[in-house]
Amino acid sequence: MPSQEEKQRRKAIQNELRQKADEEKLAALPMPKPKLAAFFDYLDQQLTEHDCDDTLRFTQEFAATQNLAFEPVKQWLGELGGYCDCEVLANVEEKYEGL
Repeated sequence: MPSQEEKQRRKAIQNELRQKADEEKLAALPMPKPKLAAFFDYLDQQLTEHDCDDTLRFTQEFAATQNLAFEPVKQWLGELGGYCDCEVLANVEEKYEGL
């Protein structure tokens, strides 16, 4: 059984790795972090009112209203499994909650 000291050391290593992973996620964002939360909220609202048409239509609308280049956003989402607006919420949002 590990000592209390060893448990603390392991926990510190885990926290350090988690922090590094979060920093890497933030560095890869194609938009500022505050806009990311607004983006997910916008998609949630649009998909509550409209069905997903298997495109990134609402993502593209959001990018246009926020003066964001759409292609980098599209590429980033695709790398995370977000090929349409509903997949963005299902596959990408959960990976970035809590950052």
